[in-house]
Amino acid sequence: MESLEKLPNIGAILADRLRGAGVVDAADLRRLGAEAAFAKIRQELPEDARSHTLFALEGAIRGTRWTSIPQDERATLASRVFD
Repeated sequence: MESLEKLPNIGAILADRLRGAGVVDAADLRRLGAEAAFAKIRQELPEDARSHTLFALEGAIRGTRWTSIPQDERATLASRVFD
């Protein structure tokens, strides 16, 4: 079982938010995908439903810092979630 904190972009606070939303480890996050995991956080903590959280989750799944995700891909991801 790989800890959420082992993934890029996932610190203690985001890991706690994920666990509170029912995402217990890295395998859960990968299985759900960034959009579904973000939706779970959004249900539990609507005030934390920010694009940088979504991008952090996507980057964690990809194994990279979220800032490395090309801007056009971030825009597409955000449009699927926020529109």
